Amino acid sequence: MMKAQDFNFEKDLKFNMEKGMTTFKDTRLVIFDTEAIGLLRKMIFDEIGKEKARKMFLKFGYQHGYADFMQMELNYKFDSEIDLLASGPVIHTWEGVVQATPKEVKIDRKKGEIYFTGVWNNSYEAEQHLMNFGEDSEPVCWSLMGYASGWCSAFMGKKIIAIEPICMGKGDDHCEWEIKPEEDWGEEAKPYIEALKEFKV
Repeated sequence: MMKAQDFNFEKDLKFNMEKGMTTFKDTRLVIFDTEAIGLLRKMIFDEIGKEKARKMFLKFGYQHGYADFMQMELNYKFDSEIDLLASGPVIHTWEGVVQATPKEVKIDRKKGEIYFTGVWNNSYEAEQHLMNFGEDSEPVCWSLMGYASGWCSAFMGKKIIAIEPICMGKGDDHCEWEIKPEEDWGEEAKPYIEALKEFKV
């Protein structure tokens, strides 16, 4: 049985020369160069604008989060549902390894509700946004939040939205996220909900 804290990156994170890919426990993993992904993000923002770029990154993250959860659920066994749920944000890999520490997890399958809060120990999306555009008035880790939303939506079987109330991209000293059902969010969730609905995910 597997717990989130049992992952051994030195042993399980490998580059497969024959396949030309990085894998974690023999599962596909894509790792981008930080500078390259930062340049790509800036090009996308400059070309299509902030609003469309945000929606695109949310969609991309959501779809990958949903698919990754289904793959993990099929391939591994966990000691508890909380370990399975936490394994997504804890070992979410996009560009390098983004480490996240869960603070509180509450699951009620009868009510169909999940509440999950945590802290990003590092956030390349926030760093790249600050480097390219400076501080923003809203959370900037859209693809990471999309990923967490997709992962938790797959877990619960209903639409879950992840948002960063605290974000380095807004000038805060760290990033914190909160994940809860779409209907339990207020006005702050509208941009996320609209983006996911627009792209029909």
